[in-house]
Amino acid sequence: MIERYKKSAELDPKDADAWINLGDAYYDEKLFDEAVKAYKKSIELIPYFSEVWNNLGLALSMIQKFEEAIECYQEALKIEPDDAISYYNMGFAYEDLEDYENALKYYKIALEYEPSYSDVWNNIALIYREKEQYDEAIICYKKAIKINPDELMLYNNLAIIYYDNQNFEEAIKIYKKAIDLNPNNAELWFDLGDIAYEQNDYELAINCYIKATELNPQFIEAWNNLGLSYTFTEEYEKSVKCYEEALSLQSDDPVLYENLAFSFSALNDFDNAILYYQNTLRIDPENINALKKLGRIYCDVRKNYKEAIKHFNQIVALDPSELDFWESAVSCHENLGNFEKAKEWSEKGSRLKAND
Repeated sequence: MIERYKKSAELDPKDADAWINLGDAYYDEKLFDEAVKAYKKSIELIPYFSEVWNNLGLALSMIQKFEEAIECYQEALKIEPDDAISYYNMGFAYEDLEDYENALKYYKIALEYEPSYSDVWNNIALIYREKEQYDEAIICYKKAIKINPDELMLYNNLAIIYYDNQNFEEAIKIYKKAIDLNPNNAELWFDLGDIAYEQNDYELAINCYIKATELNPQFIEAWNNLGLSYTFTEEYEKSVKCYEEALSLQSDDPVLYENLAFSFSALNDFDNAILYYQNTLRIDPENINALKKLGRIYCDVRKNYKEAIKHFNQIVALDPSELDFWESAVSCHENLGNFEKAKEWSEKGSRLKAND
């Protein structure tokens, strides 16, 4: 398409439509610098097309020239002063500049001309959310949903506000409405699962995460969170299967190794627990929790006190204030006959208790 329109413009350089078509073709291919040149050429020929000024502004915005874009929208409004789209684009440019007051100003003018412009209501709500004016944001999202009840993004954005403000009941209602609209959306099931998980409603969380993994078997986060939910319901064998599924998709995630190690430890499968804590530390050698868990397994289960102390010493080297494993360290040193060291650790533990 570009070559065709380019040839048209070359054959008749005074054909404004040819330059507009070329600009549109460049824009569609994300060649925004070239689109700017073509739109400017068409404006030189015919400067009174508000749509072209708008398109030029959009292309300039795409290359981060927001002030120039605003000037273009102002030119468009001189030609067509009641054009809601120009006011919307102006608001968007100011929003990109983080000038939220002017963004709100022009969004609201856009609504005066087009009250059913749901994108404007959405963007106003996003600004209110940024300003932590959550009640106003909720009102805007509800208006946008009333105008465009099939737009999933609006439900998702509204649910996020309820979620961020700990209003889990309302967030769940909104996600359920969105799922009714699109029951095959794995992300929606996952988000609903997260809210249920936050409320310790593991039965609902498990059902949601299962649905998410059925719809998208490559959904690593859903497999992990399903595993976590099974962990909290003490269904460790099921949690192991979930973490293994996630690891088959992403083998270098220390969180997955750590979660898997915890489940194996809960199943008293300490060989695998040690293996997966070691894998955690291979990727994340400063993971204090993994060092602590591994040290305790060596101390309390394997009775390998030297190995346990090695891990406890690593923790202290990383964070001297992290001493809640001191009783295990004392026990290890006592079993090795290192009574001076045991006494030293005991004193550290006493100081820790005193500080608490």
